[in-house]
Amino acid sequence: MDGNKLFDSKTGVDFEKMNKSKNAPGKEIWLTVKAHLATILNTADYDRWIDGLRLVAEFNGEMVIAARDPLSFDRVYGAHRHAIQRIWREHDPARRAIKLVCWRTAPAELLDIVEDPWATAEIVEDAHAQAETSGSATGAPVMSFNTLVTGEANELAVEMAKRIAGGLPVGTLTTLFYGLQGTGKTHILHALKTAAEQRGEDCHVVYLTAEEFLSSYTDGVKVKDTSALKKRLRAATILMIDDLHRISGKPGTETELFQNIREVTANGGHVVLAGDKAPGDVTGFSPRMISELKGATTVEVGAPDAGMREQIMRSLADHIEAGHPNFVVTDEMIAEFNAGIRGQAREMTGAIWNLYTEAAFGIRTPTLDMVHKIIRRTEGDVRQPSIELVKKAAMKVFEVTKADMESPSKARAVVYPRQIAMYLCRELTGKSFPQIGYSFGKRDHTTILYAHRKVAKALPENTELGAHIKAVNETILELQAAGLN
Repeated sequence: MDGNKLFDSKTGVDFEKMNKSKNAPGKEIWLTVKAHLATILNTADYDRWIDGLRLVAEFNGEMVIAARDPLSFDRVYGAHRHAIQRIWREHDPARRAIKLVCWRTAPAELLDIVEDPWATAEIVEDAHAQAETSGSATGAPVMSFNTLVTGEANELAVEMAKRIAGGLPVGTLTTLFYGLQGTGKTHILHALKTAAEQRGEDCHVVYLTAEEFLSSYTDGVKVKDTSALKKRLRAATILMIDDLHRISGKPGTETELFQNIREVTANGGHVVLAGDKAPGDVTGFSPRMISELKGATTVEVGAPDAGMREQIMRSLADHIEAGHPNFVVTDEMIAEFNAGIRGQAREMTGAIWNLYTEAAFGIRTPTLDMVHKIIRRTEGDVRQPSIELVKKAAMKVFEVTKADMESPSKARAVVYPRQIAMYLCRELTGKSFPQIGYSFGKRDHTTILYAHRKVAKALPENTELGAHIKAVNETILELQAAGLN
């Protein structure tokens, strides 16, 4: 055992004490590696495959990282092993090698000296639950209702989750949250879990992703005994299954889930499901499962609007800044991300985490050049919109017609959006003043030049004008995302 270090033992792990112990560097490096991985992987992949890994020992000169089961091991080994090794060496002065093992099939010599790291984790679970103000092990805010940005797109789902967490009646005993990937369904489920567990011992919450359910069920089938899974699920006061659509097309797994749903609700428990489609649009499930979903209380989690997207980024940026004073993200940077990156909440948090990485993990102060670099990396080369697309976006924002845009009308309700469209055509399309003028009712190029100069001069001090230009810019991106140009 000389030279070997155990990071999780039967005595449990106290992370505050670990920071002062001789083992602290290994633990601290692993937490940094995980934080780095969180910036380059999407949330679903990180939560499903990386967050559950455990650094268990420095053994024979290698850092041993354990995956809990064969499914997790195979996925991490095949898709993420090289990234873990590369990032570890970036942060480890000793540049030690990484050895990935599956805990269930780990070498006997390792099992003899290291306690089950997941059993150990349960010992300190209560301490982790108190860490909301400082964030999770990844550095991200803990997913609770306090850290959940709420708006028109998700307010019904959030209210439903709060009622379930509080044990209040909500109609049926099965609830389905559905919506596009990245809209925050997983955050809502975790917030529900955290709030429900505060009710005390009378509320037992079980949360599983569909992949975890599938893995547990498959392991049980292999040994011809799924009783442990049944016992765990059917004891739940609230049973939550995330990413339900991943079970689609797997009839055996679906049957097991269906039976457990029926058992939990028969005992008065509540089942909460999250998937990407409404019951009427799901495919790959049996008629009885579809019937079960159609009989559930169904709530959509919509895509966040521009205001929510800004708030999501601002909340995360402020959270990171609390621990890294140099990580000051200005409102202008947030606005650039909001206008330049298409997507849901996941893409917005990804933008801030990538900025954190570009800023040397919060050591340097972020710049607009970093922001633009991330936008280019995320979205690729920005397509120049056509003149007609800019006009369509302005028409949509200001509710005017194409005829208005090209007419000789001098009414302010027409002139104002027309001049904004002319200004943006010159800024975004790369077309000349004469070309733009021709598209606006065959106007002379001097008209376009006048409109451009007028808007450009007023823009620095006119906040309303800036907001309108921003709205048209965002609408251009939305139209491009829909395939128009």
